[in-house]
Amino acid sequence: MVANGYGKILDIDLSTRKIVKREIDERFARDFIGGMGFGCKVLYDEVGPNVDPLGPDNVIIISNGLLTGTSAPCAGRTEITNKSPLTGSVGVANTGGVWGATLKHAGIDMLIIRNQADRPVYLRIDDDVAEIRDAAHLWGKDTKLTSDILRFELGPKVSVMAIGPAGEKLVKFACPLNDYHHVAARSGAGAVMGVKKLKAIAVRGTGTVKIARPAEFRDAVRETREHLLTADRVTSILTKAFTDPKKEYRERGCLPAKNFQTGVLEGWEETRSTDLARQYVTGKEGTCHACPISCFILVEVKEGKHAGTRVSRGIHPGVVFHWGGKCAVDNLPAIWKCKEICQVLGLDYVSTSGVIAFAMELFQREIITAGDTDGLELTWGNEDAIMELIRKIAFREGLGNILAEGSVRAAQAIGRGAGKYVMTIKGMEMMSQDPRAGRRGFVFGDLTNPRGGDNLRNTHGFGDRHNPAWPFEKFDMFEEVKKKIYTGPPEECASTWEGKPLMCKWFEDLYSVINSLGLCFFPSGMNMALGPTHFAKLLSACTGWDTSPQEIMKTGERIFTLFKAYTVRQGFTRKDDSWPDRFFTEPMPEGPSKGAILSRETIDKLLDEYYDLRGWDRATGVPTYEKLMELGLGDVAEDLRKQPVAAPFAGARLRNGRPMPDRP
Repeated sequence: MVANGYGKILDIDLSTRKIVKREIDERFARDFIGGMGFGCKVLYDEVGPNVDPLGPDNVIIISNGLLTGTSAPCAGRTEITNKSPLTGSVGVANTGGVWGATLKHAGIDMLIIRNQADRPVYLRIDDDVAEIRDAAHLWGKDTKLTSDILRFELGPKVSVMAIGPAGEKLVKFACPLNDYHHVAARSGAGAVMGVKKLKAIAVRGTGTVKIARPAEFRDAVRETREHLLTADRVTSILTKAFTDPKKEYRERGCLPAKNFQTGVLEGWEETRSTDLARQYVTGKEGTCHACPISCFILVEVKEGKHAGTRVSRGIHPGVVFHWGGKCAVDNLPAIWKCKEICQVLGLDYVSTSGVIAFAMELFQREIITAGDTDGLELTWGNEDAIMELIRKIAFREGLGNILAEGSVRAAQAIGRGAGKYVMTIKGMEMMSQDPRAGRRGFVFGDLTNPRGGDNLRNTHGFGDRHNPAWPFEKFDMFEEVKKKIYTGPPEECASTWEGKPLMCKWFEDLYSVINSLGLCFFPSGMNMALGPTHFAKLLSACTGWDTSPQEIMKTGERIFTLFKAYTVRQGFTRKDDSWPDRFFTEPMPEGPSKGAILSRETIDKLLDEYYDLRGWDRATGVPTYEKLMELGLGDVAEDLRKQPVAAPFAGARLRNGRPMPDRP
């Protein structure tokens, strides 16, 4: 067992309503830290390749990071891990707010939730007390109303994580919402909670995290915070970080516009700019535990058709790119309303916007008609039709029932060549920049992220577009790595493929540590301020285990390789590390990057370089036996050597996001 920094494990069987409290093994903690590391290890050990994601043998692992709930800057993150119903492979999600910190203050680091209840239930944790309670009165309620009811019944200091109707209806990309504004998206955790009939988890914690060397920890926190805020004043995450991406997308012409058909949209700056968005800002709401930079900026619509819409993180560009870009919605109030509906119903808005954009392109090409859509005119930007389709997806009505399965399965069901227009990676709907015109380092991470669909586990940030006012000499990055990644002036780094495989590996290993410590990646990916030196100091002081920056990065490599190994066991290999065919066969039709297209030869060479850096097999992209043994993953090495891999995506091969014939 470990004493400093860590709490306990609650092992919960919903079928028997038995809850067992266990200690955390020290070797386990040293090897995998917490958060993402804990989740990936438990999932690999306990959820095999043939487990049905919506069957009783799937488990939900909710794991705090080592530093979650401490005074370390941005230490409010929690990881949720399960086998994904959307992809049939590893599902990892990360959420902020105060829910994880509250769980940590109740003395709990990890929940392992097994089997299925025979009727709706919720889990109540109040410091040392944990119990499974009836949730019949909550079933059918949306996420926010569920939170309101539980806070009324249990007290205002309770932090609530809850699923909505989408989770109850087993929408493959449903997600839970906590603290009203935070979601654990992309992993289908909402559907797994739904099939287990687990409506919510309500937590109250009044304790603190035990620190091994308190004075040293305070010094490490102060140093880390000062370094972050110095960088923050340079890069201005509170202002420019929410303006520059939109400007960059416009100047590059790399919007994910109309299901990635084009990179530009007419009138973008006049209708969806950040300057316009700021007119709706009314304050901040939903700031995460111990966060000094707070990106949860609240916007409210007080007039017009969507009056009453109220969402936090409203000026963040992501929500605008997905609804304003993919679906071509041309006004901010409607864009924010789409996000609000998704959060209330418990849907991942990235996948929701993706499947709707897919349906809209099918409508454009007359593959489906109003007869297939219950009369909805799925023309680009038709906000009323889009909002109704969001609701139909959540409640599995009509076309919504088909789209609730995700783009790949929906294409299989629709037929008529629909698969050509599926924009997924490894079965998960794509995020943000069009790779034909986007920043090279940023988009390369789309391919190598084991869960698919985005780059949130690696290159999501400004790592290939560093600000000359915050020079790379100040990055907390090993010197030999910096010299190989940043081979030219800042303005050139974003437009060349040189150094990008190493950049991708660095941030994959670093983000794996961040997600295991329970920290936000913004300080390391957006600000380029924090890295292994700071994290080693925080970990050492918290646990009492003296750890070097090099050991920190080796642990990150171990965790990321385990993350990858789960997908290998599910049958995913090098062929799945690719974008859909559109980006290799259709040049950008217009805009600043008109004519841009990806080269398969170039991408293949980059993947060769990346696999070599990782010590993985070039032909398959699979971690070698020798590399697994080097990283202390001997059990995984032996398992993969003898384990016949499953066919990915619940029996269907995937190539470039589209289903291929089943294996014999």
